[in-house]
Amino acid sequence: MELNTLLLAALQSSFILGLLHGINPCGHSWLVLAPFTTGEKNGKRVALLSFAFLFGTALACIALGASLGAVSQSLPASVGIWVEVITSLALLLIGALLLYKPHILHNHDHEHDHNHDCHHDHDCHDHRPGIMARLKKFTKNKKILPYALFSIGFINMIIPCPTVAVMYGYALNSGSLLSATLVFATYAVSTAVAVGLVIFLIFKATHMAHSLQKEWIEPFIMKLSGLVIIVFAGYGLYGAIISSTYRGAV
Repeated sequence: MELNTLLLAALQSSFILGLLHGINPCGHSWLVLAPFTTGEKNGKRVALLSFAFLFGTALACIALGASLGAVSQSLPASVGIWVEVITSLALLLIGALLLYKPHILHNHDHEHDHNHDCHHDHDCHDHRPGIMARLKKFTKNKKILPYALFSIGFINMIIPCPTVAVMYGYALNSGSLLSATLVFATYAVSTAVAVGLVIFLIFKATHMAHSLQKEWIEPFIMKLSGLVIIVFAGYGLYGAIISSTYRGAV
C-alpha cells in the first residue's frame, strides 16, 4: 500500500473523529471545559480559558504522535506487516463494540445506577458536575485558572479515549515520526474547532449546554465513531493483505 494513500486516509479519519470527539458530551470534550466558562460575561476571558484547555490537549496529542512515531521507527521492517494486521483487527473490534454498545468504552453504569437509586431531585447529584464543581472551587483564583485548565487539557488527552484508537494504530504502523505527529495534530485541530464552537454557542446561549446533553447524542456519536474506525481499519487490513500477497509473489 502506498504510504501517502494510507496517510491521507488516516488524516481524513482523524479529522472526522476529532470533530465527533469535540461535540460528544463525554468526559474528554467540551463537557470538561463548560463548567469553567459558563457564566463568564467577558468574551476574551472565555476565549483565554478555552485556548488554555485546548492548547494543553493539542500538546498532549503532538507528544503522543511523536512518541508513537519514534517507536514505530525502531520496529524492523519484517515486523511492520504483523503490527498493521494486529492493530487493524483490534480497531475492527473496537469499532464493532462502539456500534453494538456505544457506552461500553465510556462506562456510565455508575452514573445511571446512581441516578436510578435516587428518589428525590434534591438528593441526586450528577457525578461529573460534582467533580467539576470542586475543581472550579479549587481554581477560584482567576490568575491560576488558565494554567489549571492547560494541565487538565493535557492530562485529559493522555487518558485513552476510544476515538483515538485509529491514531494509535496508524502511528505504530507509520514508521515515521512526522506522519504520526501530523495525524495526532490533525485530530487536535479538529477537536479544538468543535470544542471551541460548542463553547462559543454556550457563551452566546447558555441553554445550549442542556440541549447538547440529551441522552441519545453520545451513543449516536460513538456509533458514528465506530463506523469511521471500522472503515479505516478495514482499509488498513486490506492494504496489509495486498502488501503481503505482493511480497509473496515477488
